[in-house]
Amino acid sequence: MHRKRTATILAVFLIIMGSLITMENFAMISGVTYHWPILLIIFGTGFIMLFFERDKNDPVLMWLGTFQIALSLLFYYLNATSWKNLASLWPVFLGAVGISFLAAAIFSRKMLFVYFAGSFLGLFIIFTLVFSISSKLWPLSFVVFGLSLIIIEQINSKFNL
Repeated sequence: MHRKRTATILAVFLIIMGSLITMENFAMISGVTYHWPILLIIFGTGFIMLFFERDKNDPVLMWLGTFQIALSLLFYYLNATSWKNLASLWPVFLGAVGISFLAAAIFSRKMLFVYFAGSFLGLFIIFTLVFSISSKLWPLSFVVFGLSLIIIEQINSKFNL
């Protein structure tokens, strides 16, 4: 019964979205395609809800949901400014992956996700400093990696790993 209801909701949503986009294509309304990232928010929220409702043992659902929501925020920003900004904002993809692994780590309590989160967030910080701000900031990568090692060591000692 639950699957039929879910399929019906998805079908109605797709019909509405298809109708709105078609109406925009024929200049009957405007601004619909500006808000396409809301699809990622909806699907991401759905994955997170599945994680909490059905299977808390599957952190991939949390990871996918968080990643899609993080990307949708980036895409909304690019829609509001310019997609040319992606040339300097590409490290945000690494940050989104890191945040997603961090969310999966928090809710699954698996250390492997903590390591992945730290790695991707560290890369995000380094590449943001080097490519977006100034190429003279590359030595701060040593600082970031050093801090990462201290944080990982603290986590390991706290959880006796």
